[in-house]
Amino acid sequence: MSELESIRKRQSRLEIKGKTRDLVFGIQDGLISILGLITGVFGAFGDQPKIVVVTGITGAIAAALSMAAGSLLSAEAERDILLAEINDAKVDFENEPYLAQQSLMVELQDIGLDKSNSYQVVKLLSEKENSLFQNFRSMVLDLPSLEDENPVINAIIMFFAFIFGALFPIVPFLITEGTTAFIASLVLTGLALFTMGVMKGYFSKGNMIRSGIKFFVIAVVAGVLSEIIGSFVILGF
Repeated sequence: MSELESIRKRQSRLEIKGKTRDLVFGIQDGLISILGLITGVFGAFGDQPKIVVVTGITGAIAAALSMAAGSLLSAEAERDILLAEINDAKVDFENEPYLAQQSLMVELQDIGLDKSNSYQVVKLLSEKENSLFQNFRSMVLDLPSLEDENPVINAIIMFFAFIFGALFPIVPFLITEGTTAFIASLVLTGLALFTMGVMKGYFSKGNMIRSGIKFFVIAVVAGVLSEIIGSFVILGF
């Protein structure tokens, strides 16, 4: 395998990791937030398992819809703002292209090229207007290019990822009830988060076990605190 092919494969892996952002975030949020909801309701209505299950399911669907809508709206807003900035930059570039050339030369000199070489690079780029503008946009204005991502697809991924994560704390209450369901929900969610922590450690080249334990502890603490709070709420009424 040539060095160029190796670099291209690494770039592809980075793009794949970037596209899994909504998937991972949705699962994690579904695990932790619905665990907190389920155990909180259990602390208040532990003797009424139907209330726990119905609250968990409706809460998961409502939260998943909210997450998906938030993902869609934020992505579209980000794209609209970025597009407006790029269009404004394009107008300025077309009106005064020499300013873009000068500023790009300065930027090239700042990263180590001498004046002569930076002039030659800008001269070469100026042969094609789009090449000059794209380098001016990225190097001088620090404006990223518009990603070829579909906000609708990302929102759908977020929705189903959240629902998938929410299943782990809910399922034990569908199978059994009482303290057994509560403990099983904690353990199952904790194990799921431990697995995700291990994966996060693997991708970030960190300590996988430490990362997994961190995620597991967060799940257990969130569940226990929610159950305690739910118990106090019902005692207050």
